Amino acid sequence: MAFLSSISIIGLALGVAALLISIALLSGLQGHIKEQLIASSPQLLIEPQGRNTIDDYAAIDAEAKRLGMTTIHPVISGIGWGANDEERRGRPLRIRSYERGSEPPPDRTVRRSSRPVDPNEPSIFVTRDISAALGLDLGEFMTVVAPRTRLTPFGPVPVWKKYRIVRFVSSSSDDRGAEAYLDMDEAEHLFGTGGYPTSIEMYGSADLADQIQPALAAKFPGVQVKTWKDINRPLFLALRLEKVVMFATISLIIFVAALNLVSSMAMLVLEKRPSVGVLRTLGATSRTIMSVFLQVGLFIGITGTLIGNIVGLGVSYLANRYQLIPLPKGMYFLHSLPFRIDPSDVIGVNVIAIVLSIVATWYPARVASRLDPITAIREE
Repeated sequence: MAFLSSISIIGLALGVAALLISIALLSGLQGHIKEQLIASSPQLLIEPQGRNTIDDYAAIDAEAKRLGMTTIHPVISGIGWGANDEERRGRPLRIRSYERGSEPPPDRTVRRSSRPVDPNEPSIFVTRDISAALGLDLGEFMTVVAPRTRLTPFGPVPVWKKYRIVRFVSSSSDDRGAEAYLDMDEAEHLFGTGGYPTSIEMYGSADLADQIQPALAAKFPGVQVKTWKDINRPLFLALRLEKVVMFATISLIIFVAALNLVSSMAMLVLEKRPSVGVLRTLGATSRTIMSVFLQVGLFIGITGTLIGNIVGLGVSYLANRYQLIPLPKGMYFLHSLPFRIDPSDVIGVNVIAIVLSIVATWYPARVASRLDPITAIREE
């Protein structure tokens, strides 16, 4: 029986260790993703309600700075039509403005244009995807048609303008990312916003965002105020669902170890039938017999859980501390796999392991408590 008990302890320990290591790895990756989102996303995003532009930009800017926001960027964005006139093809594209000195960085994976840029010539930054779709290269002209018209003697005509492609920028995985970037003045002229932004991005302390949001929303009811959590809520929900699914899936290892514990306790009950009969004749109650076997199962469960905690937490800590699992440079955004130990995850794993151990022991213990003492002694 000592051998079967040892197998049960090892199985439970391996299940707990595997679950802790997997959850720590997933928490580390998700934590890095969240840190990148906080760094790249605005802590507060102001969008208009019932109209296309924000008329109270100056007042909102002053109030946000008073409340603690450090950097505020007005943004003009919209959907336009990009076209290649020579090949007569086009497609819709998302356009976003940038301020002088805050241009989007160039895509390092493509060559730069050797043609000098004329500062007085209308220019545009695009992604490689949109340039490939339109068949355009650096230095060539793209026609951009705005989603509005102007009146002429011949009737309403679309507003359009030609821009020279002077830079390729990296594609953004953010839903607010753009496929083309224009200078603020050019975007204002193209979309006809009258000098008002279509959104405001605010940067500062992420902890203050939840406090500033209700204050701005109450003072400026004509706009919608979103925090970085609201902006990335779909991604956060997906990450949470991923963690729950992985937790439930890998918990099946502990469930299999608990089934092994059932067989071990059943063999123990079968082996100790005569001893149980003797105890019953000496006055032991059914509750006492059941309690003894439950304590044995609980001891096995706690021992396996403790060993699993030592192995799982130890491996996670050492792998994160000394970067034991490096990743190829240039292929991933991390140098090594990160591990993050969350106390709530550790408590959850331990509770599941101990509860399953008790549940697995309950049926054999119940069978032992209902043994007929005369029959049990006669089998000795």
